[in-house]
Amino acid sequence: MPTTRFERFQPLAGALAGLLLIAGLALTWGDPSSETARDETFSYWAENRGQHQISGLLLAPLIAFLLVFFGTGLRRHLRDRDREAGHGSVAFGGSILAAATFALVGMLEGAATNAAHEGERQATYTLSQLHSYDWLAWNAAFAAVLLATGLGARRTGVLPTPLAWATIVIGASLLTPLGFFGFFLLPLWLIVVGVLLARR
Repeated sequence: MPTTRFERFQPLAGALAGLLLIAGLALTWGDPSSETARDETFSYWAENRGQHQISGLLLAPLIAFLLVFFGTGLRRHLRDRDREAGHGSVAFGGSILAAATFALVGMLEGAATNAAHEGERQATYTLSQLHSYDWLAWNAAFAAVLLATGLGARRTGVLPTPLAWATIVIGASLLTPLGFFGFFLLPLWLIVVGVLLARR
């Protein structure tokens, strides 16, 4: 049965999400951490309202939207004809969690910038604290996506062996203190895997 355009778009959605994630990271580089002083945190959100509205109200929802399609594509490509081992289902579930996290991050960024614009210092600080821990959900979600994809690819051969092993290593790193570095490899992984699967 020939592949439809809708099916071809699914893995490409991952590549597009990777490109948008790079843009989002560039826009929001230097976000205040959980240890940043209250006044400094308020000043940051007040002074950087424009870039966070782009990141939170435009890029984050688009990434969330695209990850749903990408997860669907992963599930389809990881399906084993002999026996359903569940790799694709785990990857899809992780993609849904990642999408929900991006939607939540967009809400937090929009709310924090609006609170700062209205002069609400305590609300801004509270929202910023929540925003500074969004990596917990991101790491858990993408660890599931990458580990399931890497292990599934080793079983089905859907990805080249070196890339499958790299996927497993990056996914495992997200569950360790090295997850910070693994997260910054995610955009490249999304682009490479999305393009490779789209070409199959």
